[in-house]
Amino acid sequence: MSTIALAADSTSLILNGAGITQFSEGDFLTLAPVNPLTGHVNTQTGVNINKRMDGNVYDLTFRVQKYGADDVLLTGWINSEEPVVINGSVKETFFRDGQEFTESWTLEAGSVTTLPTDTKNNQDGNGQMEYVIRFRRGKRNI
Repeated sequence: MSTIALAADSTSLILNGAGITQFSEGDFLTLAPVNPLTGHVNTQTGVNINKRMDGNVYDLTFRVQKYGADDVLLTGWINSEEPVVINGSVKETFFRDGQEFTESWTLEAGSVTTLPTDTKNNQDGNGQMEYVIRFRRGKRNI
């Protein structure tokens, strides 16, 4: 399973209707499948291939400026009495044959799975908080 890297400079992230924008210049967001999409069971005469119920689960990892509005919003969700269910989308602009297109991902039923990590950006030394949100379903649209 491979990770999809999305350049923060050309990507928009919307979570529960809020635009997350405080990425560091030159940074990347990553979208990584957690499980295989299908399962294979070998038999005497062939193979049974079944789509897994948990095959479209994705982890979204991104970093935002520490103490910024996005960090405050996400911290509020983490500190909520009940887990906050997160829905959203990620859109990245790309060019093909001189024309601009958009790749988008619809992300459904997510939650923060681990507490954020405090990290530093190598280029400017600004503090960042790294968040990981696991989504029940990710669907790619191009």
